[in-house]
Amino acid sequence: MTIALRTADSMIAHAICMAAGLRDGLRTAQFYARDLARADSGGGVPANQPTLLSSTVAGAARLVDWLLNKGAEWSVRLLAPHWRDLPSPFTPGMRAEVLRAIRENRLEMTSLFTAYFFRAARHILDGATVGPNLVLEHRIDAARRLMAAEGIAASPDSPARTLGTALLHLVEADPIVKVGEAKPDHVSLAGPDFNLPVMATACLALLLAEEGKPLETLDEDEFFAITSALLAPRLPGLAEAVARRDANALAEHLTAVRNLY
Repeated sequence: MTIALRTADSMIAHAICMAAGLRDGLRTAQFYARDLARADSGGGVPANQPTLLSSTVAGAARLVDWLLNKGAEWSVRLLAPHWRDLPSPFTPGMRAEVLRAIRENRLEMTSLFTAYFFRAARHILDGATVGPNLVLEHRIDAARRLMAAEGIAASPDSPARTLGTALLHLVEADPIVKVGEAKPDHVSLAGPDFNLPVMATACLALLLAEEGKPLETLDEDEFFAITSALLAPRLPGLAEAVARRDANALAEHLTAVRNLY
């Protein structure tokens, strides 16, 4: 019976991975379409004097982007209207639910762990860059599955320790593949590794949100911006901890910032 259950669980995990990989394939196609859609607005040629080739390429890319975007919108409306909603870190008990989802394989929908970190990364990048950005969902879920295989589970007494471990696995999974130009007030995303500042911000936001909103009118995007600013001075220390694969040190950094909150 145990072998049968493990086999079924493994098959579900593979099915989830394949579904996420398919969605990521469409996201990758749309990312490059959006990148090519700017072919007539730069590259050393004045924006008001595009060449015939660049205009043709940009026009075709915009059409492909429109078709992919509309196809995704219609699919979401028909099959899963709340698919793109960010699981709000302010929802009571959200931190515990996200961490508990590390060991959940749910065929009918994306794991809450994967959904939170994927959509948080998208929100953070949309606010910090001019785009387009490419985040791969299946790599985030691969980090979750690796944690589950290693027996890592949510610890009610030490959420920072679990989040430190999650941060290490998420950064090593390298889910953020491409980002657009960083906005002037988000210099941390101008470096070679943008996975660390983004995933650290998502982890810290989950840790801080349990303390409540600093302002009632604050929304999630503004909260992510505040969290990123609090975290910025500790990025060099976080990078060193990731290089050493020291989840305890990552947890200590996250706890130190929480204590300042």
